[in-house]
Amino acid sequence: MRPLIVFCTVTVDGFMAGPDNDLEFAIDDPELEQALNGELMQVADAIVVGRKSFPEMAAYWMAAEGELADWMNSTPKFVLTSDDEYDVGEWGNASTAAGDGVEQVRGLKEGDGKSIVVFGGVETVRALVAAGLVDEYWFKVHPVVVGRGRSMFFDLPERTTLALRSVRSFPSGSLGVVYTV
Repeated sequence: MRPLIVFCTVTVDGFMAGPDNDLEFAIDDPELEQALNGELMQVADAIVVGRKSFPEMAAYWMAAEGELADWMNSTPKFVLTSDDEYDVGEWGNASTAAGDGVEQVRGLKEGDGKSIVVFGGVETVRALVAAGLVDEYWFKVHPVVVGRGRSMFFDLPERTTLALRSVRSFPSGSLGVVYTV
């Protein structure tokens, strides 16, 4: 079975998005980005993204340049949506995974290939976490406390114990943390 990786930026107090559903807390740290993104490109060959996050991600990565942009643009993307008419054609290698997102991801995990990475949004990640489909968490933890915001772990039905696989500190004070379930 293919592993599912949640790859995201979080605050020290565990929020994936700030109070205005923003990422303004993220601190620029090219060394952190290069290290974690480089590793991710080696282990993942499919991307899952929610319908709400798709337009911004597509616009950003289609205009970006560099190795990560090339990987993002060429890697197959599955957009979770309940609308089977949702148009994802603007971003190359994107297709809809219409219907129940949890079941769509469960089916992707049963296929062949390397790891699958889910970038967001918060609701998509929350549903996959709650369904127990996540195998690894790759966090870019920024030294910021926002006090409130959007958490992928909000209202989980039970405790999950994670195993620390690696942690590295970077010049900005941010951490690259990888946990396995």
